[in-house]
Amino acid sequence: MTYEYLKNLKKHNRTLKLLNSDNFAMSMAFFYFVFVEKKYITITDREILTLLDDFLYNLNQIYGNIYPKTPKEYLDDFANDKSAYLKKYYGSGGELLYELTPYTQKALEIVESLERKEFVGSRSKFNAIFELLEELIFETNYSDKERVAKLKEQKAKIDKQIEAIEAKEDIRFDSSRVKEHFMLIEEQSRKLKYDFAQIEYNFRDLNASAMEQIATTNESKDGVLSSIFDIEDSIRQSDQGKSFFAFWQLLSDAQKSEQLSQMLEQLYNLKEVQEVDKDGSLKHLKYDLLNNANKIAKVTARLMEQLRRFIDDKVWVENRKILELCKEIEQRAIEIKSNPPKERNFIAIDGVKVPIDSVFEKSLYTPKERVEFKAEVKEEELSLDLDSFYDIFYVDEEALKQAINTLLQIKPQCSLKEVVERFPVKKGVAELVSYLSIAKNSNNAVLLEDEKERLHIKDSDGEEKLVLVPKVVWIKESYE
Repeated sequence: MTYEYLKNLKKHNRTLKLLNSDNFAMSMAFFYFVFVEKKYITITDREILTLLDDFLYNLNQIYGNIYPKTPKEYLDDFANDKSAYLKKYYGSGGELLYELTPYTQKALEIVESLERKEFVGSRSKFNAIFELLEELIFETNYSDKERVAKLKEQKAKIDKQIEAIEAKEDIRFDSSRVKEHFMLIEEQSRKLKYDFAQIEYNFRDLNASAMEQIATTNESKDGVLSSIFDIEDSIRQSDQGKSFFAFWQLLSDAQKSEQLSQMLEQLYNLKEVQEVDKDGSLKHLKYDLLNNANKIAKVTARLMEQLRRFIDDKVWVENRKILELCKEIEQRAIEIKSNPPKERNFIAIDGVKVPIDSVFEKSLYTPKERVEFKAEVKEEELSLDLDSFYDIFYVDEEALKQAINTLLQIKPQCSLKEVVERFPVKKGVAELVSYLSIAKNSNNAVLLEDEKERLHIKDSDGEEKLVLVPKVVWIKESYE
């Protein structure tokens, strides 16, 4: 960290530019209010302008019109290329959206770390560092014999704890250690949420390189697809990719998710935690992490969308080339119509012999045999089975949604398998397809195509069937 590096950092780093800007207090207070207190991840143009208008009005009322520009002008200052405090883009519905950039996320993290705390848990932080070092050395440097000895030592400590508990000794955490652990959990959770913005931008850079390759390449479809899949593999196999997708798998695991919900609920039953965190900042930690992680997962999904468009464009170009060749053949045929070739072998095609279906090879017309009809009318009674009309059924999607909501009232999340086990499928594959359609059109559903579930269902005739489908998880929506 040299003098030249720090001088250049102050001049060009956008985080330091924000911290040193003239409107630092107003900008940071507004960003904290919208994206931390109100927990927006992305916000529409209309919503952010309304919030900014109210925010500036209150400041001007208190401090005497110190911010004279319109909310729209300040918002443009936040999102322009020079400042880049906010990222501005159009969503899938064509609506203008805003979100924090990694530079602004970092500035918020720095300012929050500067707040003076009455209580600093140094013991818990040291224990966390010590445990990480122990685990790292255990998994890298120890031989198998040393690993077994270390595990036996840990087992002996656990046995002593069990004996102490059975002997009614008080070895629980005191108030100080409870607060230390909670503050460490809160700090790590806050940093994790701030890290999501940087992870998303790193994935966006990788996707951007893939899109540039698609736009500039002249290779065939198989060549481009091979290189694109290599890029996707590099995203997943990179250190950051492995870490993120392992985290996403843990977060999507039903058992882990349920355990996290239970632990957070038990956490806020502690009197010491209620004293430290009256606002309950970690109560909805799981849903905050899911929303942020899902946003990153969608970035990688866009790469597949680009691939689909590339293939569609290639097919269109190839079809156009075929039509152009056909047009050239037609024009050439018209040109030689009045002066046909006189040679017997007037055309030659290189390569494999091409079968030609000539009109002269078709068989001549063959008259059909005459069929004589007897003009006799036989009277027969026709019986019409009306019961078959009553067998027609339809799938009531509202009833299926009600079944999903019933489980979400007692659980934070549920899978399609759990819904089917609780409310058995009675109308066969049509009812199962309706569940998948509901998931596709739901904002609180996650489709895990890499994981499969075996479902036992019944059709309308009562016949049992076994169906293999992608795993679908519905998550209870948070309205706070």
